[in-house]
Amino acid sequence: MLPGGLELVRDGAVLEVILDRPQRLNALDGPLRLGIAETMHEASADDSVGAIVITGRGDRAFCAGQDLNESAELGAEAGPAWMETWKRFFAGISSCTKPIVAAVNGTAAGAGLQLALMADVRLAVPGARLLMAEVNVGLPAIAGSCLLDIHLGQSRMRDLVLSGDAFTAEQAESWGLVQELCAREALRARALAMAALLAGKPPLAMKLTVGFLRGRLRQRLAEAERAAAAYQTEAIASGQPQQAMQHFLAAKAKRLGGEATKR
Repeated sequence: MLPGGLELVRDGAVLEVILDRPQRLNALDGPLRLGIAETMHEASADDSVGAIVITGRGDRAFCAGQDLNESAELGAEAGPAWMETWKRFFAGISSCTKPIVAAVNGTAAGAGLQLALMADVRLAVPGARLLMAEVNVGLPAIAGSCLLDIHLGQSRMRDLVLSGDAFTAEQAESWGLVQELCAREALRARALAMAALLAGKPPLAMKLTVGFLRGRLRQRLAEAERAAAAYQTEAIASGQPQQAMQHFLAAKAKRLGGEATKR
């Protein structure tokens, strides 16, 4: 395991990037965000890497989004520095010149869903829960709105980001958001095979095509990043997200304590 909660595995020309914080449902804290960004930059510069698979450790979650244990403790003045780590995270993925396959092995929430949406191909296990949940913890859903708008259009995007409601991998497949459902035991092999297929294409043509697609994504995300820097900072300064996150964590601890007592 690398510092930052990542494990990297090479399989020929395919780089497998595994989010390795299963005890936190592979949630994104600062070191993991920066580790992902750096990994994508290095993969872009490595001619021996033809494609990337990104997935999460364990059976429960691909990525549960922002680590609430981190953000619940942010001070009112911490917004700009916190947002800078997110800016580097989004830039690292959205400027990567290699095709990315997301193997969604469980829940993908908030920034975890955004991570999957920045991939070129999404495979998911049946029953996986997907949601853009920022509004539920007091944060404006800016990058998530941008990405869902690109994939799904305004009407469905607004419904998902304003409600914060979960939807299933099956629904996502019917909308075209997920390209293929795979049984859990077959997901990794299928993702690696898909990535190997992409890695086997003529490399310059793939690089130029991916570069063009990423460039269009960067144009849309740049506007969202500017808005997020202002709106997220304002939200953090208000203290409302921290209160919502602390309430969520307290309710979760109480629920888990009750379950332990029953056992």
